[in-house]
Amino acid sequence: MSLTLPAPAHQSATAPRAPRFTDLLRSEWAKLRTVRTTVWCLVATVLLVVGGAVLVAVKARTQGPQAIDVTVNFSRVGLMIGQLAVIVLAVTAIGSEYSTGTIRVSLTAAPWRTRWLAAKTVTVAALGLVTGTVLSIVCFALVYLCAPAVSGSLMTPGVIRAVLGAGPYLCVLSVLSLAVGAVLRSTVGAIIAMFTLVYVVPGVVAGSPLRELERFLPAGILPPNAGWTIMQVDPGRLGGLPPWAGFAVLCTWAAVAMAGAACLLQTRDA
Repeated sequence: MSLTLPAPAHQSATAPRAPRFTDLLRSEWAKLRTVRTTVWCLVATVLLVVGGAVLVAVKARTQGPQAIDVTVNFSRVGLMIGQLAVIVLAVTAIGSEYSTGTIRVSLTAAPWRTRWLAAKTVTVAALGLVTGTVLSIVCFALVYLCAPAVSGSLMTPGVIRAVLGAGPYLCVLSVLSLAVGAVLRSTVGAIIAMFTLVYVVPGVVAGSPLRELERFLPAGILPPNAGWTIMQVDPGRLGGLPPWAGFAVLCTWAAVAMAGAACLLQTRDA
């Protein structure tokens, strides 16, 4: 007499599968949108950027006709301060993982560290892209409609690029901020580093003998000046690089910082 044992269940039916990149994106988006800091940073960005445009629009109603490039530049006055809130958002997205210790849980659930960092980067960059694009369009429309007369239109060369340029600028600036946060593993330290890089260093260079180096190395090679060229109808006013060359310089800063962050994430303990 023989016994026939039931065949064991197929192991692949019960074994946990590795998370796909889309799974990581959903996870990072869920973490980002449920953190209170994200909401406050977005609210601060909207208030600063749109608030600056409103003040300019009110003043523009009492002034005479203005050129279209002046209208574009005036519409993003608030962005110069509002970008700090985007920097804080991007830095906090990675800094909070280290400060709360959830980085260990994240890397345990997703052992492929570079893939996890890529998913977090894409999520933060997408939020910066959408935020910058929407706010720039709203602010330009507000200032344009309030101006008594504007010489030029959207079809003027460089205007559409300049209006939509705030989206790619905040997108890459978010990536750079996230990379600095991943390298330093400190929210406060990364915010101070980015504040120095974006606000302090360009001012020091512009007001010092180093400005003479523009003849050999444009001051626009610094991240904020380089990225800002894409939002200028006439980038020559910045004394820096052409629009897309300046944007490429900003992308290079972000790519180098992100490469360093990925390398350190692979070699350091969580």
